[in-house]
Amino acid sequence: MGTLGRSVLALLIILIVLASGCLTEKTSTQKSKMTSKAPSTPAVSRVETSNTSVLTIEINPNLELFTVIYILAFNGSDPFIIAPPSYIKDVLTYFAPYKDSEAVRYVQGVFNSSLPLYTRDEAIMALSTRLARLNYLGNITNDTALGLDLRLFAEFARESNFEAFYRAHLKEYERSISTLPEILSRAPQWYWRLFGKRYTRFRVEASYSLRIHPHSVGENGTVYYIGFIPRDMDPSKAYGLALVVLHEFAHPFVEDFLKENFQLFKNMSYYLNEIRSELPFTTSYDVDHYRTFYNYLDELFTESVAEYIGLKCGIPKEYVTLQRLSMSVPLFPLSNFFDEYQHMEKSGMNLSEYAPIFARHMAEWATPENVSALYWEVTPVTWSHGMNSILSNGKVVIVYGTSGSEKALAEFLEQILHRGYLQGYGQAPSIVLKEVDNLTPDDMKTNLILIGTPETNELVERLNDELPVRFLFNGSWTLGRSNDSVSKFFAFKITNESVISLPLNAPVPSQWGLIESIKNPWNSNTYITVIAGTDESLMGKVIRKGGVESYTIIGGNYLEVGFYMETGGVNTKNT
Repeated sequence: MGTLGRSVLALLIILIVLASGCLTEKTSTQKSKMTSKAPSTPAVSRVETSNTSVLTIEINPNLELFTVIYILAFNGSDPFIIAPPSYIKDVLTYFAPYKDSEAVRYVQGVFNSSLPLYTRDEAIMALSTRLARLNYLGNITNDTALGLDLRLFAEFARESNFEAFYRAHLKEYERSISTLPEILSRAPQWYWRLFGKRYTRFRVEASYSLRIHPHSVGENGTVYYIGFIPRDMDPSKAYGLALVVLHEFAHPFVEDFLKENFQLFKNMSYYLNEIRSELPFTTSYDVDHYRTFYNYLDELFTESVAEYIGLKCGIPKEYVTLQRLSMSVPLFPLSNFFDEYQHMEKSGMNLSEYAPIFARHMAEWATPENVSALYWEVTPVTWSHGMNSILSNGKVVIVYGTSGSEKALAEFLEQILHRGYLQGYGQAPSIVLKEVDNLTPDDMKTNLILIGTPETNELVERLNDELPVRFLFNGSWTLGRSNDSVSKFFAFKITNESVISLPLNAPVPSQWGLIESIKNPWNSNTYITVIAGTDESLMGKVIRKGGVESYTIIGGNYLEVGFYMETGGVNTKNT
């Protein structure tokens, strides 16, 4: 099953261990080696533990072969291509004689750029699952057993001498995977402690250049993470990717657990019904995760296990908290699941032994009658809620202020939203632009995007005291955080090196762009998103960044994201 993040991030243009053991730290019996040979023995990090479990992390040659063909098929320009410009240039130059090959034409047809992004995402994921588990195609001389597509890829590899290209970029591949072994090698004891079961081989099979939707396969004693590894991974990216890998590696364990214990939880499907109500478009689109309560429970356990083990692997608490808050949007009640493992650890039980207690607690957290109250107690209000509501209601009104640049930004946003919805889903809602003076009572009850500060936008001024990130004037407009209108507030400063929890009174840069979302006080079924900034460029940047957070603040070299929960009833106002 693929990572749930797709269902949320796709709205914003699609947007990752080992088994068994009793190892608390890396020991003298643990070995790590790097190899730099042909694709048949690719750029790889291999870690052997004292319990004979093996973790292999590699830039998979078959996946990179597919990526090369994909780059040629779309001339290096496509939302799924993540390679650096220099790498794309190398591909287009080295493989220029083969740009019209049958393999390239095949990829152009199957992954046609006119298709919705989610369709192409699924197709890339399906093909990568087949490729990642095969020996290097270029070494297969008797390929009659392969399907037509893979025969074309094998012929391309041999004719173009893909091995030479791969070897020329080994150092890039090795750098991209170098930070993961130390983090992931600490996981085996915790999978063993949680489940009492083991896989003997864990393989990270990744692309360096193509955004392959992360997913997992478990077979014959081996569990695979199949996806991508971002280039130039700084510590922030490395920790984030490690959490995704831990998530995918957890799936086979959780699936075995649920086969034995689902009967204990089967009467609590009202948790799924609640999230279907709050995220109607996400849940109707992402059938893999929301089709049944069994599927949904599988994902809840998997993500919570990954975060719990992530802490045990040495991932800092701030990273794990940020991940949990982000994933609390599509997974409810994730925070309750995570907390339950701490109770279980104190009891000395594994998850199967603790399952009856876990199920009893879950039934006590909420009933069908009050589950909505629990949802808003533990789930932050986010831009993703607004995007869901816009799609399900079919309309959004963009309200711009009196500044000419704000009207221009509204027009820019309209284009981004329209194109993004069409590319992502093949459909777009009605997007209406209005000045604040032209709003009707019905407009006030729909989904609203407000552009401007209290000085330029009257509706922002009316709402300012209710905004968790509100506008303050002291000679010029700045921002202040307040928990007056929310029950919980989390703020994080994000750098390449770290994630830092911020107090509410932490300073905000003098130059800033802001996007934040709240429930619509005039209609509890819709949302209001506020976008403002000290200049148009920062407002444009923050529009592109907004996602699964409650708010985002961007400065010149500053990035802050935050989450807040709006507990209790929704205020009602007269227009």
